[in-house]
Amino acid sequence: MAGNYSSLGLGGSAPTRAIVNAFSSSGTYINNINASSSTNMAKEVLSGPLTANVLSTLLSITVPGQIPFLTAYTKDATSRTLRLQVIVDGAIVFDATSSNISSTYYGLVAAGQAAGTALGPGNPIRFNSSCVVKVASSLTETDKVAVGYSLN
Repeated sequence: MAGNYSSLGLGGSAPTRAIVNAFSSSGTYINNINASSSTNMAKEVLSGPLTANVLSTLLSITVPGQIPFLTAYTKDATSRTLRLQVIVDGAIVFDATSSNISSTYYGLVAAGQAAGTALGPGNPIRFNSSCVVKVASSLTETDKVAVGYSLN
């Protein structure tokens, strides 16, 4: 049964329709955005096997909720680009590709905000029935890309 976001007691806020931030227009990245128990308390999901430039689903949620922290980042210093796509209730709300990255824990942010030297929760991605997170690397590789997220 599809959920209703207002049933969560969150004021009936509408689901996210678009994510516009510093990463939305592609061609950029930021450092130190990995899941960490000392800064953002996010959960990490490794990519598993990726085929170069092919989106792979790393996270699929099928209940109403919100994600206040969502990043995609590198796990080593191999030179590559990353692509992060977020689909909310069947609509693409974020799709960006980084410029070339050759450092560990660098990548893209869909939800979250910087606070000093760490990245933590920010304005959440809200959804009524589903949220799907996909990533792609410019390389064919296994577990060298990850997603960090928190879920409410």
